Amino acid sequence: MENLLLHADNLGRKDQGKTRLAGFHLDLHPGEVVGLLPEIPPLYGSLSVDENLDFAARLRGMKGAELTSARNAVKQRLDLRALGRRLCSRLSKGMAQRVAIAQALIHGPEILILDEPTAGLDPAQAQSLRDLIRQLGESCGILLASHILADMEQLCQRVVILNEGRQVAEQQLAGSNLVRIQLGSPPQDVTELEKLDGVATVQPQNDGWYQLALNGPVAALSERLTAHGWRLQALIPARYNLQSLLADAISREAGGQP
Repeated sequence: MENLLLHADNLGRKDQGKTRLAGFHLDLHPGEVVGLLPEIPPLYGSLSVDENLDFAARLRGMKGAELTSARNAVKQRLDLRALGRRLCSRLSKGMAQRVAIAQALIHGPEILILDEPTAGLDPAQAQSLRDLIRQLGESCGILLASHILADMEQLCQRVVILNEGRQVAEQQLAGSNLVRIQLGSPPQDVTELEKLDGVATVQPQNDGWYQLALNGPVAALSERLTAHGWRLQALIPARYNLQSLLADAISREAGGQP
């Protein structure tokens, strides 16, 4: 994963191949469309917040009025206006993460890559940073690499699980409603449920329930189940369990049974 993130920001050297992200050919647009927050924030403790931001801006080719404007804009965006002269060595870990994100955003990238952004933060700092990431996601694409499943569940629309550098699972988390249903007269073939309008996926559960991802209203599902004579007995909201998804994916990769 580390090599992938470095290549995405054009920081790593590769022997062959091309790097594309969200339609951008990153070998042709080095550093222009991507901002990177590595796991260890690249801050100089002996420099102030403003000096660290200026340094990042100069690395992106900015100077003069353009640099000043970019620095002021990103400080405003991340609520850092009062901290410009403070040494980064005197910042809390949570605030240091904000400054490092400001560095990654200073050139206005289309895509922001965050590597373990909440690692080492206390619960309040982590939640504050998650709120910030959610806000930033409204104006740019975000690629989040993390071992903290709570971050993924709260922030991600789509999750890709890697094991030893290989993709072993992918799951859409947003854009669909997730429900569990119990039927009085279930169909013999689960694919009959998948054929219903408004049903994206169906996953049978060990306890006789079915977990459905919907791309339509729940009320319409109830009507369609009744029309087929399957007798809806119970319907409850559900949520994705990334811990189970991760365990199942790694088990399949190892040749075991989920």
